[in-house]
Amino acid sequence: MFTLYTTEGKLTELCLEGAEWYDIIRCQPEIFICNDSPKEEWDVNNNILLSLHRSGTSIYVDNGLLADIQKDYDAILDVPNPAFILDISLEEAKRIEEKYGVIILSTTKTPRPILAKRGWDIDTTDESKPNTWDYFLKNIKVAFNSLLIVDRYFFSSLQGESIEDSLFNLKAILEALLPSKAMKKFIVTIVFDEKQSDCSVNELATKVNKIKKSILGKTPFTLELISIDNNCYKYEDTHDRFIISNYFVINATHKIKAFNSLKKSLCKQKIFFDYLYSKGIEEGDISSKPEVTQDRVLKTLRDSIKTSRNEIVYAANGVTSKKGDFTIKNDLINLS
Repeated sequence: MFTLYTTEGKLTELCLEGAEWYDIIRCQPEIFICNDSPKEEWDVNNNILLSLHRSGTSIYVDNGLLADIQKDYDAILDVPNPAFILDISLEEAKRIEEKYGVIILSTTKTPRPILAKRGWDIDTTDESKPNTWDYFLKNIKVAFNSLLIVDRYFFSSLQGESIEDSLFNLKAILEALLPSKAMKKFIVTIVFDEKQSDCSVNELATKVNKIKKSILGKTPFTLELISIDNNCYKYEDTHDRFIISNYFVINATHKIKAFNSLKKSLCKQKIFFDYLYSKGIEEGDISSKPEVTQDRVLKTLRDSIKTSRNEIVYAANGVTSKKGDFTIKNDLINLS
């Protein structure tokens, strides 16, 4: 779940400004205040924050997190998809963002939230648009450290298709989305159904690991495979096709195996890109927030994996584990 961490002063300022940050703030079930202070409570005499609290947003104080971050930046990874607005310099914030793939801003200069930026979509029958993942993904403006590809048929082939098309799409997505600079940790996880696939998980682990090794000039990353089949809890809820990161949701109406090496679409469909708050936060916008979809998909996967662990087939970096004997690396669905 997306969580905002900021100082009491900055939270008050953003609420008073009443712009896009406030639209995001008032959607939050909880917000954490991180002050450089021994006082572990927020000022209940602050009428702005008191009003926010009374409207349904729980406000907590976690000064210890700020102290942990100041001591060791790795503490940032303890929170799966946060946004930090802290009392640090612009330069320090930029270094942390690049190394850890999180939204982190300085209280001295806080730009409009990228998470509220409008998304986009394409129809694959539109001949004026290139049929490539590189084209569709080129305008993403946010750092992130996790990717989740959810498509039970990702490694399945219809007539005229092959497993090579699946591998082509995987490589195209990774080359478009992986950061060029080395990051502390980056995880890519593919959730699919082995029973619907052209190959076994063991065979696929070898094939996708070759793709992983063929990608050059990008951050090192871990590549996981998770097979959820019809013996697993909530299998019926894993039908939709998504690419999800910490801060955005991509939805394909038919399949993620969308294009081939000839830059042709493999099906007629629409593909949508949205940041977590691209819609649904302004007055009068009746759209669901993309964050709702992110939360739904991640909860479904966690519930399925937790309940049906002994039915799950798992592989990481080319090595397949025994059923039930694995540890998921992707923090978006990590059960620990």
